[in-house]
Amino acid sequence: MNCYIDAGNSRIKAHLARRSQKTVEPVVIDWPAANESDPIGALATRLEPLLVDEKGRSPKQVVLATVVEPRRRDWLGTAIAEVCPQAECRWLEVPGKCCHVRVAYESPADLGIDRFCAMIEARARYPDRPLAIINAGTAITLDVLAADGQHLGGLILPGWRAQLEALRSAAPALDPAIDSLGRDGAPAEPGDGAAAVPEATRRLGLAADTATAIELGRHWLIAAGVNQMLSVWQERLAGEEALLAVIAGGDAERLVDLIDPAFELCLEADLVLSGVVRLARARR
Repeated sequence: MNCYIDAGNSRIKAHLARRSQKTVEPVVIDWPAANESDPIGALATRLEPLLVDEKGRSPKQVVLATVVEPRRRDWLGTAIAEVCPQAECRWLEVPGKCCHVRVAYESPADLGIDRFCAMIEARARYPDRPLAIINAGTAITLDVLAADGQHLGGLILPGWRAQLEALRSAAPALDPAIDSLGRDGAPAEPGDGAAAVPEATRRLGLAADTATAIELGRHWLIAAGVNQMLSVWQERLAGEEALLAVIAGGDAERLVDLIDPAFELCLEADLVLSGVVRLARARR
């Protein structure tokens, strides 16, 4: 059996493939906190239930795709070696072409492996039509594929949480408003004594308090960027079938609500992790 891992900036998703199982729900593992005293030990503890079954069996190969910095990549490799030292770790790299996708980058290695895996999986699920593959995670990545599988390039936008972190770093006075948004990014309900928001302000999608202004601002930024990109490429690919937006990632459902209903779209689960499996098994 093999284990496949998509190690993103926010979390790690893993899939243990056994021959007897046709479908397996991925396991989600959190990265150790920044102040964790033993990050490798913490990762090993979280990985052990995935990598070692009740009979003590572990995978012969662990296939990994990651875009994290070298320090966390080393943590992950060392933790895996501690849990199942006999397993071979195979770190995937982006090829110039594979699985009917040809990379636009002059140096394919400069393209994030997560973006490439999402593209080849989207292409396999929706062949022979132009695609905009949007992965909404720590960063929001958007890549366009022509109907023949040629990658036309892409964009990277800061995601919801990344925007808050950037504001917190650049404008510390906004900390109280940012803190009030909570983990889900939604402003707390106003108290009984809160002033009513003017109807004109509400109707125009404007805010009458700082926390809501931050929340609406990041929504408008993402909506404007993604919808404009889709509009431009819909027009440029007018000679082909209509552009399909394939949306995945931890904030995918949140993003779907911001997409102009004029665009055709579909929501996909585990696009990157499924692409990791596809790339690992591909014949070059």
